[in-house]
Amino acid sequence: MTFADEAFRRTPEQPDLAPAPSLSIVVPTFRREEFLPPLFQAVATQIGTVAVQVELVLVDNSPEGSARAIPAPDFVRYVHEPRTGVAQARNRGVAEARGGYVIFLDDDETPASGWLAAFADAATDGVRAAFGAVEPFYPEDPPPALRAPLDRIFSRRLPAAAGTEVQHLRAYLGSGNSMFSRATLALVDPPFDTSFNAGGEDVWLFRQLVDRHGVPMVWRPDALVHEIVPPNRATMSFLRHRRFSDGQLRCLVESDVGGLKAAGRVTLWMGIGAAQLLIFGLAAVLTRPFGQARSTRYQLAATGGAGKLLWWRRKVRA
Repeated sequence: MTFADEAFRRTPEQPDLAPAPSLSIVVPTFRREEFLPPLFQAVATQIGTVAVQVELVLVDNSPEGSARAIPAPDFVRYVHEPRTGVAQARNRGVAEARGGYVIFLDDDETPASGWLAAFADAATDGVRAAFGAVEPFYPEDPPPALRAPLDRIFSRRLPAAAGTEVQHLRAYLGSGNSMFSRATLALVDPPFDTSFNAGGEDVWLFRQLVDRHGVPMVWRPDALVHEIVPPNRATMSFLRHRRFSDGQLRCLVESDVGGLKAAGRVTLWMGIGAAQLLIFGLAAVLTRPFGQARSTRYQLAATGGAGKLLWWRRKVRA
């Protein structure tokens, strides 16, 4: 009997008994094999705590299949997706998943105790989309001036009570540590636009689900993961690149809707970006003598503004 058969089995003696939800954890990975054993172990310790079927689909997105040789528990199923790109990997994971619900977990995220139970509870409640909390984990302490902006990027802390809808905060969400019913993902085909293979594929999906289909998104802070922030990401260079890219995505997603409304919204965000570049750029210069942390914060805000203004330079659309 297959995973899907067992998960959705209904006997004639139980015609009114709804099948228990089944969960497929999709983990795209790209040449980060050192993160996988602790991730597998964290999931393994929690599988016995839930009364649902669970599998983990490891989608190896490296052309050479570098994760194939990593030892894995029986609940892990290896899939090789040689077409590189985060959207390609996520779509392959969705296609391979056998569960009624799909949990997206990044390869550098380690689930905390109670993570799987929180998502299983949400699935049992019939939610269509749920998002868990994210806290950064630093193997080495980052420079003090960079700690706050790194925390901002690598954490998910929402001003909302557990179990409430947070689709209005979708700009602060991401596909890492999220769960969707298969029916919800089927509303967009494919779920992740492959022309966003450089990043932003989840921003585009959320836009479609909320604006076009009215999908509610539920906040589950008890589904907590810790995201590993290695030293090569705890740098000003990385932060500038990330903030510039995030600014570009703000306009890029708006532009792809099309029509005069899209043009108006892009023009508005470009204007906001220009103001941010000017105001925060000047503030970064003026505050530099008085504190590195504050000057850094303003410099990164100006960089995000520059991304909005120069969004058209990002060549990710087909």
